[in-house]
Amino acid sequence: MPRKVRCSLTDCKAVAQRISGDCAFCGGHYCSNHRLLEDHKCQGLEDCKKEAFEQNAMQLNKERTQVIRGV
Repeated sequence: MPRKVRCSLTDCKAVAQRISGDCAFCGGHYCSNHRLLEDHKCQGLEDCKKEAFEQNAMQLNKERTQVIRGV
């Protein structure tokens, strides 16, 4: 029987959540209490915020209303 993966946070002994507990930014595996980037103090938090900001900016720019003059 395979061992259950434990939370990557040093002081936590809880079982890590499958899929939703995997952090794409630091590669850790976290329980339901520590799965969010802010909760496990992820080293990639700033990169995540920057990436989300850039995606939002591109989406807003794409959806920008164009004014057609002379119609």
